[in-house]
Amino acid sequence: MDSDRAIDALVRFARVVSDAAAPQEILPLLAEALHEHVGADGVCVVEISGAGGGARVAVVRGLPEAVLQLVPDPDATGAELGRAIAGKCGLTFERTETRPLVASGNLFGTVVMLFRAGSTRNHALPLADGLIDLAATVMESALQLEKLEKSYADLRASHDVLAQTEKLRALGQMAAGVSHDLKNILNPLSLHLQVADRAIVRGDVAEARESIAEMRQVVRRGVETVERLRSYSRQSKESKAELVDLSRLAREAIGIARPRMAATGHVLHLVEELGAVPVILADGGELVSALVNLVVNAIDAAGDIGKTVTLRSGEEGANVFVEVADDGPGMTPDVEKRVFEPFFTTKGSEGTGLGLAMVYATVQRYSGTIALETAPGKGTRFRLTFPISSAS
Repeated sequence: MDSDRAIDALVRFARVVSDAAAPQEILPLLAEALHEHVGADGVCVVEISGAGGGARVAVVRGLPEAVLQLVPDPDATGAELGRAIAGKCGLTFERTETRPLVASGNLFGTVVMLFRAGSTRNHALPLADGLIDLAATVMESALQLEKLEKSYADLRASHDVLAQTEKLRALGQMAAGVSHDLKNILNPLSLHLQVADRAIVRGDVAEARESIAEMRQVVRRGVETVERLRSYSRQSKESKAELVDLSRLAREAIGIARPRMAATGHVLHLVEELGAVPVILADGGELVSALVNLVVNAIDAAGDIGKTVTLRSGEEGANVFVEVADDGPGMTPDVEKRVFEPFFTTKGSEGTGLGLAMVYATVQRYSGTIALETAPGKGTRFRLTFPISSAS
């Protein structure tokens, strides 16, 4: 066979096998090409497959179908394999040629070409080598693609598991944060119940009604807090933002947190410097929870007799702010750096480390910022700043 015809045969074979995706498609094409272009009177392709390297006759051309029943020795790759196949045929062949199907160190099988005595066909063995090498290269590419697809599938499955795990972890953090908020919000109930009980005993209906109204407000905020967890678990995208007054929310937070001060026995001054401010767009329940967190932390930090916790609000340019400040011991630089990290706490077993992390997340959710000023011996001040609503 002249070189032009050989090149033409290789090009056509390359085009055909490039569309094949698996050995069961490539091997028959190879056998046909060897039979047609190389002049082999018979072709047998033995495939090596499986983790154990088992061998089987995959394709035959010009040979009896009985050859397909042969169970070859996977270690027999040379003349021994050729003789075994020729013997199975019951035909007379002048010679056999065997070639390994190998690429990048991977053995895919063995090709056996059989030639009859006196055959006048053109035996183009160099072309056979090119066709076999090309087929092995395509099979290697298919193998690598299969491995890549499996790796991608495994990666996607791992990503799905990781995403689910992350969702559960986030849900766990959310649940812990909500329980922290609930504890702060619902703590005043016991005090209001005692006040209402004593008022009823005294027959002071007005004071009892006032305590009941306070309890109703506390319960409402508690229900809103639980509802946030339910909305998160449903991955709800509905926003419950509304126009709210930061000063009014700060007063409500003071009312909720005040019993905490009574329960601790601290003799503190709660100072309100809350003026009239423009409204902002946010979830009032979330902001109340955030402010209660800050006020409770300030009460716990101030601690000593005569200390002061101050809530201040105001307008600054296109923003409004609310501050919670105390004149307690302040924070060290190391604590200040980590104060918004989830699960970081300085309260030991009594703290969850989620309060300030939840405050930070709430402020971020409504396009706000949170600033912290503190130093050892100089107290602590948190400032929450939010953009004024265009509906103001």
